[in-house]
Amino acid sequence: MRSAVLVFLGICLAWQMLEAQLTYKFTKIECLVNKTRVSDVTCHVKPINWNMGVINVDAFLIIPLLTPVFRVQFFKKDYNNQYKPFLVDVTINMCEVIEKRNYIPYGVIAWKLLKRFTNVNHSCPFTGQVTCRDGYLDTSLIPPLPHGFYQLTLTVMDLNSTDMHYVATVKYFLQAMDRIKSRKVPRA
Repeated sequence: MRSAVLVFLGICLAWQMLEAQLTYKFTKIECLVNKTRVSDVTCHVKPINWNMGVINVDAFLIIPLLTPVFRVQFFKKDYNNQYKPFLVDVTINMCEVIEKRNYIPYGVIAWKLLKRFTNVNHSCPFTGQVTCRDGYLDTSLIPPLPHGFYQLTLTVMDLNSTDMHYVATVKYFLQAMDRIKSRKVPRA
């Protein structure tokens, strides 16, 4: 009897997972930069449909990034409409991740996203024009998050032999939600 209940619950859970697919939709982006290091910055979200918004970013690096260090932070919106820290606050040396000397999971995810959507798909240092086209969060890379609104803050710093220099902060605002299915009947 107990195993039958477990099998029934497992089937219900699997059916629920198939029925409602989780998606991450970008709603807004904010780019704050150090004007002495970065110029000509544009960043915006382009809505595609009810389920997806894609990121487009352009920036020109005046001073090359020799050793980029990313600080990744997740915040979840609470009932007071304020973003509170949520699960992730990690600092990643991207050169070590690119050269496969460091396998921190968040660094590997960031590197996969950078290679896929940006022109930053080579080893350090990074120079010149940096572009991101049609970027989105793939649900296969990001673990499932509870439904709600999130802020992903990416702070970019440049690590020299003696100190860190602030380069930019990019705030991504996204919504974790079930995929909205269209009720339209496709034309034959």
